[in-house]
Amino acid sequence: MHRRFIIAICVFLVVAIAALVLLIACSNDVEAAMLVNVFTAKDDTCPVLVEVTSQSSNIIRIEFSEPVRVFENSFEPFAARADGKFIYVSLNRSLPPGAMSIVSGRVRDYSGNTTGFSIKVYGYNPLMPRVLINEFTTKGTEKSPDRTELLVLEDGNINGMSLYGGIPDDYDTIITFGDVDVKKDDLLVVWWTTALPTSVTEGFEGGVYHICAGDGEGLASNNGTLVLCGSPSIGAVVLDAVVYSNYTTSNEGYGTRQARERAQWVLDAGLWKGDAIESTSSTATRSMSRILGSGDTNGADDWYITVTGGSTFGLANTSEAY
Repeated sequence: MHRRFIIAICVFLVVAIAALVLLIACSNDVEAAMLVNVFTAKDDTCPVLVEVTSQSSNIIRIEFSEPVRVFENSFEPFAARADGKFIYVSLNRSLPPGAMSIVSGRVRDYSGNTTGFSIKVYGYNPLMPRVLINEFTTKGTEKSPDRTELLVLEDGNINGMSLYGGIPDDYDTIITFGDVDVKKDDLLVVWWTTALPTSVTEGFEGGVYHICAGDGEGLASNNGTLVLCGSPSIGAVVLDAVVYSNYTTSNEGYGTRQARERAQWVLDAGLWKGDAIESTSSTATRSMSRILGSGDTNGADDWYITVTGGSTFGLANTSEAY
């Protein structure tokens, strides 16, 4: 009996010590996702890749969730060096804007945990202009398919620019632009189809550039997001984003869990504020259109639904409101 009592006391003390250590960890704002051995206080979490950025034509910066070191010669044939949370990879050739290469390697944190990866990296484009999502439809028909119009705000080149139907980490469709020089006020019209209509020629005509996405997936009809990035790289700079919803009663107005989580990603990233664009009244020809001349406040007040047949793809957004 005495032995059982001693064992019970020991078990109680172990549990109490573990609880005390976890309480202290929580009071110090340790992230819930971090696994800590309560007896050794050793970090057992592998480094997480956060972002990939092209710094120049041959330098790639890879960011991790914690300080890391290069693991042996894992980045060969490329050279790599560590600087805190960042790994700088020197490619053995210049990578043209928009061009893609594969970088593979392994890193180790200061507790000995390692992470291996193989990622796509894209050439640095120093001429990427500011661009806004200007108009879009999501309930397309064969006669009037889904389209998205982008407004160029300054001269530049859009090589590598990527538009997602969804978000970069979770999307239904994507289009990445090639080597195209643009000027301020040019309009870029993306057709979410497998081919352009016979009446439309791909390329520039009168300041309007038409391009086919190459698939028939289209955009989410009632609840969704559009995100425009400077490249397809992980963690690329976001140029613009919109959120739209028909305010259904499920999943906080977004219909599905996936649509809600995509919208939350845009909101958490600070790319959108407040309510989504009300998509209920939109149709294949009633587009969701940015108010002409309005400032970009990243909110629904920048937008309106055009009248029936009032979509203005390739033209100034001057249609009447529905």
